[in-house]
Amino acid sequence: MEKVKFWLNCARAYSLPMSTTAWLIPFVFGITGGGNIFYGIVALAGIVFAHLGANLFDDYCDYKRYVKNGKNRPLQKGKCAFLLDNKTTEKKVLYAVGIYFALAALTGCCFIYLYKLPVFIIMAITAVLCILYPKSGYFGFGELIIGIIFSPLLFSGVYYVMTGEYSLTLLLLSVPFALITVTLLYVHSFMDFKYDVEDGKRTLCTLSKTKENAYNLFIYIIFITYFYIFAFVSIKLLPAAYLISFLTIYYAVKLCGEVKKYIDTEPQTEEEFMQIFSKAQSLPAIFALFLIFGCLIDYFK
Repeated sequence: MEKVKFWLNCARAYSLPMSTTAWLIPFVFGITGGGNIFYGIVALAGIVFAHLGANLFDDYCDYKRYVKNGKNRPLQKGKCAFLLDNKTTEKKVLYAVGIYFALAALTGCCFIYLYKLPVFIIMAITAVLCILYPKSGYFGFGELIIGIIFSPLLFSGVYYVMTGEYSLTLLLLSVPFALITVTLLYVHSFMDFKYDVEDGKRTLCTLSKTKENAYNLFIYIIFITYFYIFAFVSIKLLPAAYLISFLTIYYAVKLCGEVKKYIDTEPQTEEEFMQIFSKAQSLPAIFALFLIFGCLIDYFK
């Protein structure tokens, strides 16, 4: 049990709320659409294994680059502590990555057997993006990849394995949820702004040139999220029930206030970093719950 706990910590299991809350939206949609609940739960297992594997692989790649650079530049906060403290070896980390991805692939193969090409395409695209993600931060595509994986791909995949169909409403809702998910990664980048600049990373934050510009872009992303829902409800592509998601604006504004405190500085300890990151995690979770409320209101009206 201790080994399981160790490898979960290595794979940054604290980030799992990001994927589980994303899964919950299409899962509830699948239930209201008469989908197979068991298949939805199995899909969650595959998502969790893929998420953990991607996290660990990302950290492994960061550590290899850290070693290659002569260890003369610090790693991001919360990364690779298990290797830095010599608690395991690079070989064992790669072995663990293989196990995580193999379990995710095994789950996916079960659904490929049932649904053939549609699930295979979703899995293949997700797998490629997971492999590309560790390098994507140096080419300005990190946030885009995360948004695609945790919203349209995940939404479509879970709903399809539950119902054998696609949902236009769910696909439309994947866009604002993708933007909210990106804010989580964005806060992480904001906290590591100085490090990312020194390391040559091209995130949305560093591409903004200054923290002030990055903060303004952060507010803009949140604004676009809510404007999108309002606009699509206005043109009747989304039911009015989803306007209930506007109640989460309070939490979005509160997160903006927390982020603003770090325009002139950065967290000094990993504990301080995790406190801010946990607050950032709460926004996608709360936003997801209100999208689910919208779904249920529309279903039972």
